[in-house]
Amino acid sequence: MERLITFETKVLLEAELANNIAQILQEEIAEKGQAFLLLSGGSTPKNVYLKLGEIDLDWSKVHVGLVDERFVSQDSPYSNETLIRQSLMSSKAADAHFHPMVIDPSNYEVNLALATKENELFQTPDVILFGMGDDGHTASIFPNDVASNEAINSSLILANTNAPNEPTKRITFCGPILKKGKHNFLMITGAKKLEVLLESSEIKYPIDSFIHCIEGIYYTQNA
Repeated sequence: MERLITFETKVLLEAELANNIAQILQEEIAEKGQAFLLLSGGSTPKNVYLKLGEIDLDWSKVHVGLVDERFVSQDSPYSNETLIRQSLMSSKAADAHFHPMVIDPSNYEVNLALATKENELFQTPDVILFGMGDDGHTASIFPNDVASNEAINSSLILANTNAPNEPTKRITFCGPILKKGKHNFLMITGAKKLEVLLESSEIKYPIDSFIHCIEGIYYTQNA
């Protein structure tokens, strides 16, 4: 597969990806005075965020958001926001401006409106880091979910979708915004996920809708 960048170890992948993202952010800050970064959750990219957060750049000029989020409070172990705050923003990136997706955890629909307003500045993200599940989902756009199917082409900024596993309530950026990222990367680990990715076009997994706009697929078999 073109654009597949293979690494012998996850450590090498993490260092290369973190440095690449940092360089792009520095270039965007130099060019327009600020940079916009959207990150995926889950355990796979955590060390990328730790490494990225240790790199010297003017983090006060970086806006950080989430590709997607679970509709949970920050004290939940499933919170992507907490992951980002405890990894990326635990050191030099503490001054970055974080834009949450869960603002009112008591009301799913009201929260969507609040989160949309909070995240409307991500019209053309400078960097997006995608992830992918074993079912071929990316962001919180899942197979066999009506709301996810609508979100792929929706003109809205954010959408509520339904995951097949707990926590089932999710919030995601819609497809058109994700496709407008200036530098889109996908990180996957393990032979199983590579197999899913390679068959995504034939089976029409959600990730297939985004492959054409991803400039680099960072992969290591050693998960």
